[in-house]
Amino acid sequence: MIIVDTNVISEPLRPRPAEAVLAWLDDQAIETVYLTTITLAEIRFGIASLPAGKRQRTLRTRFDDEMLELFGDRILSFDRVAAEEYGDLRARAVSRGLAIGDLDAMIAAIAAARGFAVATRDVRPFIDAGIQVVNPFESGEGGGT
Repeated sequence: MIIVDTNVISEPLRPRPAEAVLAWLDDQAIETVYLTTITLAEIRFGIASLPAGKRQRTLRTRFDDEMLELFGDRILSFDRVAAEEYGDLRARAVSRGLAIGDLDAMIAAIAAARGFAVATRDVRPFIDAGIQVVNPFESGEGGGT
């Protein structure tokens, strides 16, 4: 099972998406790919931050109609178990002098709580948190890291 980070799930919405990411997404069995409510919030913020107009409306519609519909009940929340993982994960990172942002730490905690990997371009924070990662932006066999 794989949690798709914001930079991966937003790639198909870009005017010129990376072919490697599109191919990687196409290769995944849909029932094994998940989003988090953290990523949902990040995407919503990004769209809401755009100037009001056609592009903003188009992206919101595409995200709602294509992405959210596709994931359905495979959107994971930051629950009590993830909150406990978050505390431990952040404490370990700080004790080792590693920086991990709040949102990445929350996504990592959700992944750790469920034993899932994370698909992301920004692999370092997740590796530092002890999470298995896949980088779909890299060419090769699945972009694994």
